[in-house]
Amino acid sequence: MADPVLHIKDSFYFEVPKLLYPYEYNSRKQFPDVWVSLDPEFQQWDAERLYKELHARNADLPSQEKTLGDWHHWSHADHANFAKPLKEFLGEKYVGHVAAFKTWKASAVKSAQQRAAKKNATKEDSDAVGTAKSLKFDDYLKQLESKHTADQDYLPFLRWRSGHENEFDLAKATQKATVKEWKQDEHIAEWSPAKISKYNGHLSGKILIPQPMGTLRNFYERESGFAISKYLLIEVVVGLILIVLFSQLAKRIEKGKPAKGLLSNLLEVFLVFIRDQIARPVFASHDHDESGGAHGETHGGEAGHGHGHAEHASAHESHGHQSHGQHAHAAAAHAHADPTSKFLPLLWTIFFFVLGCNLMGMVPWAGAPTASFSVTLALAAVTLLTGMAAGMLEFGVLGFFLNQIPGMDLPWYMAIVLKPMILAIELLGLMIKHAVLAIRLLANMVAGHLVLLGVMGLAFGVEAALKFTAPGTPSWQWYVTAAIAVLGSAAFSCLELFVAFLQAYIFTFLSALFIGASIHKH
Repeated sequence: MADPVLHIKDSFYFEVPKLLYPYEYNSRKQFPDVWVSLDPEFQQWDAERLYKELHARNADLPSQEKTLGDWHHWSHADHANFAKPLKEFLGEKYVGHVAAFKTWKASAVKSAQQRAAKKNATKEDSDAVGTAKSLKFDDYLKQLESKHTADQDYLPFLRWRSGHENEFDLAKATQKATVKEWKQDEHIAEWSPAKISKYNGHLSGKILIPQPMGTLRNFYERESGFAISKYLLIEVVVGLILIVLFSQLAKRIEKGKPAKGLLSNLLEVFLVFIRDQIARPVFASHDHDESGGAHGETHGGEAGHGHGHAEHASAHESHGHQSHGQHAHAAAAHAHADPTSKFLPLLWTIFFFVLGCNLMGMVPWAGAPTASFSVTLALAAVTLLTGMAAGMLEFGVLGFFLNQIPGMDLPWYMAIVLKPMILAIELLGLMIKHAVLAIRLLANMVAGHLVLLGVMGLAFGVEAALKFTAPGTPSWQWYVTAAIAVLGSAAFSCLELFVAFLQAYIFTFLSALFIGASIHKH
């Protein structure tokens, strides 16, 4: 029912080998609602039902034969319209003409304003501006009637539709209720065994995700409500795994015990690496080497503890409590102001979440959520909003935007012209940087899937080609190609594993750079 390339897209089912999850339905009533909604027999029944309902409301549609014929032609002429019901056909036709009306009206207003702006403009030209601004959708339809457009027969319906919004919505039954009613209708003939067997074959291997809060248009598009997709479930699983792993590690470290075990030590290596190689170098200019100084003072104090204690005993006795309070206050203030400590938990979360989502692409029958633009765009939005919020807290709301303008010594008459332009360019660049951040991760993850798909498809391509060769042709080509496909897939899988770690690092590093730039003076 869909192009094989859609396998790398988000979907509302998990796909496994057909033998592991076969379907053996015996009746049309057993099939899932979303599958029934795509069946031609059901859609014909639903279209006739909707037409009769609209006809009863005097919707001024063309004849049933013409309306349904135009709908069939529309749904088959463009792949994007495949399996869309009659209500979508009528709805898109109306929306398209509403958009055309707005364009037509704007053109009429602009033309009238140009005539009124001329030196020899008359009072009629001035009045024409008000007339153009008061044009209605019905005026647009009247001028179409004289042009004999392709939608000539639907103009009465469009006029009715513009004035009966609520009636049209009432005439449309929701998909879920319509399918339920169709299943309960005993007058509808049962599907043939051949059709049921064919549908069972198409569905086998697809583990459909229950949708208690929404309805589906097909296995890849939501119709209404909140739909639960495959990538959404995988993201939740990744999040739960991270919570379990790091909760155990945090409890052990909190008690003063070192990380123990291969997994705990591996996680600690990544945590320390992100802190020392990403967070601290990026936010170093805000630390002012205070952490280094504090670290040196600590070790120096430990080395000369006896000498320092003997030399400053009297001072400690007289000012001990005051000094301790000042040091504690300074340490607390430094910890509060330290951007490394502030943003490090976010960077840790971003890295491990992106890494977990990337690695799920290596799990059989799962998939990488980071191969979906919606996921990578949401991750980039987190970085963008964090940077904006941090910058506004650092410099104030107005100060954040003024900080986007590089410092330059300009005369006031040049500054009032150039600086707003520079600000607009910088804000556009800020958005583009984060959009590229999302696209970079998406492109790298999708590219790996496509390469693997192409390499594995070599063997199937050769098998198909051998069917067109003369009988007796040696089939060694298939074995050679199959060996190349297996070895190539293994090699690219290792490369994709490396890319999963690399892209998690790059995304985290760039996120740190963007956030760091937002809290630094330009």
